[in-house]
Amino acid sequence: MRQILCAVILVCAVATLAAGQTVAKKSAPLAKPAATADAQQILKDRFREYTEALTKRDLAALDKIWADGYTFTNGRGEFLTKKDRMENIKSGATQFDSISRENEEIRVFGNTAVVTGRVVLKVIYSGKESSGPYRFINVWVKMLGRWRMVANQITPIAQ
Repeated sequence: MRQILCAVILVCAVATLAAGQTVAKKSAPLAKPAATADAQQILKDRFREYTEALTKRDLAALDKIWADGYTFTNGRGEFLTKKDRMENIKSGATQFDSISRENEEIRVFGNTAVVTGRVVLKVIYSGKESSGPYRFINVWVKMLGRWRMVANQITPIAQ
C-alpha cells in the first residue's frame, strides 16, 4: 500500500511539473533574410569605398567611414585612434599602394556587422614597410542610418 501511495504521489508531482512547463518559442531572427542580404551588399560597397579611400588618401571619405571612437590595431600590435590614423595618412607615414581583398565574410547582427577575411597589402604603416598578406576583422555599426567602422585589426600571415 505504501509503495502504491508513493507511486501515486510521484506521478502527481511529475504531472504537475510537466503541466507547468511551456514549449519554448523559436526566437525571431535579428533580421529578415532579405534585410540581411541588403545590409551585406551595402557593407560590401562600404568596404570597397574604404579600401579606395585608403589607397587614394581621401581623408574626407575616411572621416565619414570611421566613427568618432574608431580604433585600429595594426599588424605590429600598435593601437591607434581615428586621430592617429588620420595624422599618419595625412603626413604620408601610412601609404597604401594597393589592397587586394579575399575571402570576405560578412555577418550582420541587427545594427552591428563583423567582416572577416584576408587582404594582401602593399603598404607602409607608421613609416615602416609592412606589405604582405593579413587576416582582418572589421566591426561596423549602423549609426543614424549609415554603416560606420568602429574598430578593425589586422594580423600578418606568416609566409
